Amino acid sequence: MKSNKIKYLAAVVALATSGSAFAAYTGTTGNSSVLFNAYESVSGYTFAWDTGLRKDDINSSFAGISHNLAADANWNNFLSVVGASHVADIKWNLIAADTNSGSIDGDPISFLTTGPADGVPNGTRNAQLNSWVGNVNSYITAASAIGANGGQGAIDAPGFVGGDTYLHLKDGSADYASYEIAHGPNWNTKATFDTTAGLGQTLSFYEITKNGTSNTAIVNAALLGTVTLSSAGELTVSPVPEAETWAMLLAGLALVGTVARRRSNALS
Repeated sequence: MKSNKIKYLAAVVALATSGSAFAAYTGTTGNSSVLFNAYESVSGYTFAWDTGLRKDDINSSFAGISHNLAADANWNNFLSVVGASHVADIKWNLIAADTNSGSIDGDPISFLTTGPADGVPNGTRNAQLNSWVGNVNSYITAASAIGANGGQGAIDAPGFVGGDTYLHLKDGSADYASYEIAHGPNWNTKATFDTTAGLGQTLSFYEITKNGTSNTAIVNAALLGTVTLSSAGELTVSPVPEAETWAMLLAGLALVGTVARRRSNALS
């Protein structure tokens, strides 16, 4: 039985690595890919999806995305190797990074990350944020090397290929292609909040930047929207409505209330 299980797992990994390249930009170029990640500790498997978006695409004009992971073979293989009894233990998040100090694209070091609805940055400080840089670069570098061009990484490729996924079985305690090892739920213990949630749950989506130059200063966190992963595998990223949108919504609700009151008065 054990032998058959090993053969099955090997076949799954072969299928995953024979697919399209995981063509993620590293954070060192500035403006990395926006990556969806999922892992489950008991099975040791990581699933990752390159959304096709770059970090700078998540801006004031971002309209949101919706993607059905259930249509992806690697996602279904991930659920299969995790097993029905541990699906509830799956953790997922959404991240991106610009880990360059500005010499390439002029932007400051910054990160996109999911987190709880409240409590972010919840005490995370500049000194901790500095540690995120190495972790995200190591993860993207290791992940990109898995399925790209027969094992050769597609790091810093001049073109951008989105929509790629990969499935990876954790191998040892220093395997940075495993999201659990590279980051886990809290940027490898360097964040004071949990970036992950389970299937069927919703997280807030933030941009995290340094707050001044002091290592002890609490970082800045700007709310960008929400991210939801349904139990059926539907991933939805929704932006925060702009102030004008809120104003129109409130005005519309007020108008509805006024009409309702007038109708009620007329009937009485």
